[in-house]
Amino acid sequence: MTTILKVSILVLTFNAIGYVYKTLDSLQRLTPDIDYEVIVVDNNSRLGLKLCLPLMLKRGWIDKLCLLNYNSLFAEGNNIASRLARPDATHFLLLNSDVEIRDPHWLKVLLNSHQEGITSYGVVPSNPIARVDGYCFLIDKPLYQKHLLDEAHQWWWAITKLQAKVLTEGYSVKGYAEHEQYLHHFGGKSGKGFKKARGMDINPNEVIGWFNNKSIEIVDVAPQP
Repeated sequence: MTTILKVSILVLTFNAIGYVYKTLDSLQRLTPDIDYEVIVVDNNSRLGLKLCLPLMLKRGWIDKLCLLNYNSLFAEGNNIASRLARPDATHFLLLNSDVEIRDPHWLKVLLNSHQEGITSYGVVPSNPIARVDGYCFLIDKPLYQKHLLDEAHQWWWAITKLQAKVLTEGYSVKGYAEHEQYLHHFGGKSGKGFKKARGMDINPNEVIGWFNNKSIEIVDVAPQP
């Protein structure tokens, strides 16, 4: 029996109202024929975005909205969003709020090429180890729920540690280095709040050790639809 894929798209927001609009607008226009929901967790943005997000909810661009009174940063924010997901979701997609969807096949390409584990647009080739990036990060729901993002690492090392756990358990971790046809990541549009995040100051050898001599798969160019 074929499993019907149902994706919960987890989006964190923190200010940068123009980029949030661009992300959610392009998402709702260019994601046809996929059963998905959009869950937004706002990290105590300025008033403008706090007023705008409920309007996007009313418009149908957002399915579930959580307005926090503090900045949960990346790890905790996504964990909160994951707990709001529909019970029958098969996958989670962690999507930054400073991206622009460019092709209606963007999510189909990820899903069709996905093997149990993680598939991502974007890779970090080194420093200290090759890994997939976290701005468009597809993962099987059971794997995310098993491990969650480690909130001891509030920012990007949480996504690194999660993929290392998944990889060392024998699952696929694959990233597409070139994906501009489908999605553009502007990057760094939510400010510098991460500078004070816990878990940023980590020994590179510890990060390398998480992977236990295993390597992710880096694909130069995302496949055609």
